[in-house]
Amino acid sequence: MSIVDRLEVSVPNLNRSKICDDLVRRDLTEPAEQFLDRTGKRIRQSVVELVYAMAGGSGQLPPCLGEAIEWLHAGSLVIDDIQDESPMRRGQPSLHMQIGVPLALNAGNWMYFQALEKLFDGSLHRKIQNRLVHQLVRTALRCHRGQSLDLGTRVDQIEPSSIPCIVNEISRLKTGSLVSMAATFGGVSAEAKRPLRVALSRFGMQIGIALQMRNDLEELRSMINDSNEFQTIRMEDLRNARITWPWAWAQSVCSPGEFAALVAQLPDSIQDPRALSRLATQLLSHSERCGNAAIQHRIDRQFCKLAAHDVNERALVEMRAVLKRISNSERALGEDNDAKLAN
Repeated sequence: MSIVDRLEVSVPNLNRSKICDDLVRRDLTEPAEQFLDRTGKRIRQSVVELVYAMAGGSGQLPPCLGEAIEWLHAGSLVIDDIQDESPMRRGQPSLHMQIGVPLALNAGNWMYFQALEKLFDGSLHRKIQNRLVHQLVRTALRCHRGQSLDLGTRVDQIEPSSIPCIVNEISRLKTGSLVSMAATFGGVSAEAKRPLRVALSRFGMQIGIALQMRNDLEELRSMINDSNEFQTIRMEDLRNARITWPWAWAQSVCSPGEFAALVAQLPDSIQDPRALSRLATQLLSHSERCGNAAIQHRIDRQFCKLAAHDVNERALVEMRAVLKRISNSERALGEDNDAKLAN
């Protein structure tokens, strides 16, 4: 008997399968499911459910839609944390800090396909299913395009006048696309007419951008909090000189000299948390009022546009209540367990 034959008979097929399944469960499915279960606002899941009701959907929304959205979002967070070298996520160590970069990278990519798999649910009509799958793939492509812009541009290496354009595009492609997908899922599943589906998709896009605006402001606020925990969790955007909304707002209200002085602090602040906190304080002082007004204006405008369509009024009111967490700051809302609003 050859060595290959001896290896084949040494482990029965049943045991061989169990051994492999146990290892995959340990290194992939369990870490991924535990990451998904971390406390979060799950605004996107609320959006798809309420849009379904607003668009006249009858009965309960198929659970697979919300699950697909959450799996896609969770996968993007895992990959984002690796790229940002973020040590924490939602009050716990990032997945790559728990299981290592190679396994976390594999898990994040697996979550994308898990999201797609959720849409191949027997409860969905084939025509609706095809539209949902197409939307998810398009959204994933947009998010990767936005991530390229986010990772490849620095606020200290571009013309200040370009910042508003770039940050809007990053927000549109990343956070905006995900919320737009959630709204589209709801409209398609409710079999709404095309004009309403388009309006709902645009609503989701603009709400997603507002969500990113609020996240950017709250990240700055967390950095000037006295808690060392917050300073550890939430300083990646400023530390990496990412182009965020506070920079765009500061650029609009500061003189060229004042703005240049802010940007000039970045190189010396990257390795010094205290200096980074001081810079966050200055940037927030220049951008907070303008930012809060911009967020509220964007949300109010989108609800006015949506009210022009024939939608379920009760669901519309519920949507307003859900989105108060965006229009109001975390300070006004009280403690929250999320590390980042948009995440």
